[in-house]
Amino acid sequence: MLHQELGVPLPVSRDPQTKPGENRFQTFSIYLAQNCNMACCYCWNCGGTFGKPGHLMGEKSAKRAITLILDLVQESNADKIFVNFYGGEPLLDFPILTKITLELLQHEAQLGKNFYLTLDTNGTLLEGPVAQFLARYFTQIGVSLDGNQRIHDIQRPGKYGESTWQLIVNNMKAFPNPKLLGIRATLTAFSDSYLETFRQLSTLGVSRIQLEYCHEPGYHKNPIFEKLNVPVERQLTELREFIDYYVDYISHYQETRDIPLASNVLDNITRIRRGSRFTKPCGAGTNTLAINSRGEIFPCIAFVDRDDFAMGKAGVDCGLSLHDTLSGFEVDGQLPCHSCWLRYDCAGGCYATHYDMTGNPRHPHPHYCESMKGRAEVYFYALTQMLNKCPWHLQRDPNSDPS
Repeated sequence: MLHQELGVPLPVSRDPQTKPGENRFQTFSIYLAQNCNMACCYCWNCGGTFGKPGHLMGEKSAKRAITLILDLVQESNADKIFVNFYGGEPLLDFPILTKITLELLQHEAQLGKNFYLTLDTNGTLLEGPVAQFLARYFTQIGVSLDGNQRIHDIQRPGKYGESTWQLIVNNMKAFPNPKLLGIRATLTAFSDSYLETFRQLSTLGVSRIQLEYCHEPGYHKNPIFEKLNVPVERQLTELREFIDYYVDYISHYQETRDIPLASNVLDNITRIRRGSRFTKPCGAGTNTLAINSRGEIFPCIAFVDRDDFAMGKAGVDCGLSLHDTLSGFEVDGQLPCHSCWLRYDCAGGCYATHYDMTGNPRHPHPHYCESMKGRAEVYFYALTQMLNKCPWHLQRDPNSDPS
């Protein structure tokens, strides 16, 4: 294994070479419903409305979005195409979701591509014919649930303040294909610890659990929102506590695929272990696109409804225009990234987060960098723990396809 670790690859761009006429688009996010039936205290996009009147995608915008995706996919060099339905609450617009789903899948053979359909939902509408349709055609369903009933109902009440935890749990337990389900919890300053929240969610019969802390300081410069953020020091302490527990837990399984409860922390450890080195943070606007409910096109979900970053509109043949700050980025030539020890893993970080925190997509906030470095150190700690307790979970070829 030591020899494998020494074989560190040279830094590479995330952008593979394309032939003339080709593109790299592989991931599409559709803001199906810019509206919501809940009133979560930390919602970063105001229930998908971004502070504007709520809006659902109609048939006309849906047709244009379908045409845009099919046209781009036809010229894409990717064989696997990922389409995520987002919101707000996308199931508020279920008839349009059905239309888009069936239309895209109908073109798979003709295009020679495979569509992988995913959905992020609050889970309140995940029942009956809706659940049956999703279980048949989708590959992954992410359900938001913030731990135990007390915490969840405080942080994620219904639109009129009603309890939602029990309804969501009942819907998950009745879902026709539970293997498709994953739980995503958001941790605020008022949540239980990372470990305690994981333990609570692990009793619900869902095997994939993703926990994320409320957004970094400075987001939207909202003093009320700021109070929900968990200090970095507490985050790192809780993560280390969880890793001690989780590494011991997975050490009882000889095969990684047999681990009953998969944590996104293991994904991060695997990424660090793999040693991939990148010079660009993501493919916003080059291999990912987001389409809002009005058919307007943006580089990714985090830039939706930011007019300065609009790339065009579905159905309007004027090409896609990427904002200057999102093109041509290379981490080695970017201040202050060029001298950072984490630069080939972080690769400059998230454009949208930087824009929110500093006003410039290329300028990371010091708090952001502090958090990223602290987390990386915790994942290195996790690697040492795994080497001591369950090294067999690290034997995978670091250069193999992560998918």
